[in-house]
Amino acid sequence: MSATYHFVSTFRVVGDPERVWNVLSDVAGWARWWPELERVEVVAGPAGAAQVGSVQVGAVHRHTIRTPLGYRLAYDIEITALDRMRSVDAAVRGDLAGRGRAAVGAASDDEATIWFAWLVETTKPWMRVMSPVARPVFTWAHHRLMADFGAGFAAAAGARLLSVEHLEIRPGEPGFLVMPEVLA
Repeated sequence: MSATYHFVSTFRVVGDPERVWNVLSDVAGWARWWPELERVEVVAGPAGAAQVGSVQVGAVHRHTIRTPLGYRLAYDIEITALDRMRSVDAAVRGDLAGRGRAAVGAASDDEATIWFAWLVETTKPWMRVMSPVARPVFTWAHHRLMADFGAGFAAAAGARLLSVEHLEIRPGEPGFLVMPEVLA
């Protein structure tokens, strides 16, 4: 039984683009400002020398997150690609398995759009079994987590959060299994 989810969260902020990027790309530092992220552990250093700021291709971080519903998820995020001031791609393993992409698009000198796309599958047996009936609740929990991420992120970056939008692409809908392209 599959329990695959495709979420896209979009944040519009006004702030210094360099500082916005630095906070976004400091994956190891997210726990300082994202309340639900209980712990970040560095599992592995980078496989090569590719590094942009504090994020490195090949680095693996283990996140332990407590959802608004009270259950915890532990998953490893391996940085698979990055483009400075533009995007970070990751493979995800653990209680969630799949991939994610964070991207930044500049609307003006001080306004940016940041979006996160997650194309993941739950691996916890109880979540897989419950998915057909609990999908709306799991979706709500994800949107709540990402709304808190956006608020914490903006504060940490010294930016003003203008808007937060969430989208779920459901199984069978166009683009469900396709990771969105990086913003132009």
